[in-house]
Amino acid sequence: MTRGLRRIDWVALGADVGSAVLFTLLLVGPFLVGAHYRLWLLGLTIGILLGLYFHVRREHYSEPGPDADETRFPR
Repeated sequence: MTRGLRRIDWVALGADVGSAVLFTLLLVGPFLVGAHYRLWLLGLTIGILLGLYFHVRREHYSEPGPDADETRFPR
């Protein structure tokens, strides 16, 4: 049962979420100047959700490292 569970790579998760939040807020920042705090929270929420999506997608499509062939098929 624990075979299906993976360890969470906190560094990669933080990098994905942080960059998505930064990009989202920088992109919509000029429109949010002087806006109500709820719109800022909406922008933050969108960035977090995009970061989580990109992290899960990267984990799903990630390939093994350069040494993977040597460990799976030793010569």
